[in-house]
Order: sequence, then structure tokens, then C-alpha cells
Amino acid sequence: MARGFRLWLYVGFRGWLCQHEGFMLIDSHTHLLRLQIPPEVAVEGAIEAGVLTVVNVGTDVEDSRKGAALAAALPSVYSSAGIHPHNAGTYTAPDLEALAELSESPGIVALGEVGLDYYRGDWSAEIQKALFEDVISLANDTRLPLIIHSREAFTDTIACLGYARVPIVLHCFEGGEQEVREAVERGYYLGLAGNVTYKNSRTVHVLEMLDPERILIETDAPYLSPQAVRSKKNEPKYVVHTARFVAGRIGMREEEFGALTSRNARNVFGLPLQT
Repeated sequence: MARGFRLWLYVGFRGWLCQHEGFMLIDSHTHLLRLQIPPEVAVEGAIEAGVLTVVNVGTDVEDSRKGAALAAALPSVYSSAGIHPHNAGTYTAPDLEALAELSESPGIVALGEVGLDYYRGDWSAEIQKALFEDVISLANDTRLPLIIHSREAFTDTIACLGYARVPIVLHCFEGGEQEVREAVERGYYLGLAGNVTYKNSRTVHVLEMLDPERILIETDAPYLSPQAVRSKKNEPKYVVHTARFVAGRIGMREEEFGALTSRNARNVFGLPLQT
């Protein structure tokens, strides 16, 4: 059976599947265009594993354009349009105009990833903040949620987000008690990726503090493979390992946790009810 037809056939049954017991999930943050396998193969593998929807995330204008095309072409794929802080020093006014145009594309459900990264230090804090603030303003205009990248920059990230008037997703959340308290007080969504399963995770010790209605599960594929498959390149289907780990830690049945995090993803990104 041709791969495309198999994918279509399986997706056609997703509404039926969602009404039955099972671990059905949404990968709320992945990079389909950076995988070592074609996007359609990754999506098919995800669906077979019970991951019925994938949110692809853009890191620059060209990447975001390709993501919008993927969302238009592949069932159960949505995408975001953004400029990663690693690209902060090269963005221009036309790039922001391009993001504004992309925000109106079918299948684009968020702006990002955008934010601050002081770990790599590719660009100064001032340059990164200029981009960040511009995209926050664009999000306020378009009313799209923001997907945030923040690495060793939590205080400045939170300060900048004080101007945001849209839902916020702190992607690949890494934080302890103080960071969780601030995020919960602001009602931010927290994306938990494979690094929460690592033995040096700070977040694993404060999972009980998270607001269940604001938890998302993600892969950030091809990065941050969960511990159970850490020797492999990450892909959307492996989000099941992170979900299983977190569900066990907070004492929730897997299918219940899948339904919870899928509902949260639908709420923040405005996804159809049956995905």
C-alpha cells in the first residue's frame, strides 16, 4: 500500500480512535524539516504510535514558509511562524512583514519560536530583545499565541513577556520552584520535552506544582530524545516516552494524561476538537 494512502487511511479513523481507550497525544513542538527522515514518514510513524497531531515550529522566515506548506499538505500537521533567537542578528523589517503575512496562512497556529538564549550567546542580549519585542507586538496584533525559547534567560524573558497579551507557551521548560511559580501565576503553558526525563532535570522535582490545565508534551525533535530512546535521533513518535514518564510521576493514568495534554494543546493553539 502506498505510504500516502496509508497515512490518509489511518488519519481517517482518528475520530473513531479518540473515542476509545488509548494513549492519544499531540506533539506540541517539533521540527519536521530538520529530521533525517521525510516529514510525511515522521507523521505516519507518529500516528501509528498514537500521536495524532503534530505542531511544526518555524525558526526563520524560510523555515516558517516551508512549515506553512507542510501544514497545508499533510493531515494532522499544523505549524508556527517565527525567528529563533539564534537568528536574531540577521532579521530585518521585511522578515517581520513576512511573519505577519504567514500568520494569515491556513494551518499557522502560533508565532515562534522566539525568545532569548544566553547559553550560546550568538547575539547580544540587546539584539535578541529587539527581535523578541517586535514579535511580541506582532502577536498582540495578530492575536496568535507565542511559542517561547528561553535558555539561561528566564528573568529577562519574563520581563519582556509582561507586554504580551496573548497565550504563552514556554517551550522545553527547564526550571525549579521559583520559575514554576512565576509561570503558573501568569497562566503560561509549559512544554515538557525529553529533557524532563534526564537524571539532572530540575523540573522533574516540581511537576506536582504545575497547573494540569497548562501542561503540554513535546519532542523538540530532532533534539532532546527522551531517556528511553536517548541513543536515537528524536522524532514525533517518541513523545509517548516523555508523556508516559510525566504521567507516572504525577500519578495519572496514561490515557487520562494524553487526553489532558491534547485538550490543552487544542485550547492554546485553537486546533479542531477532533485531532
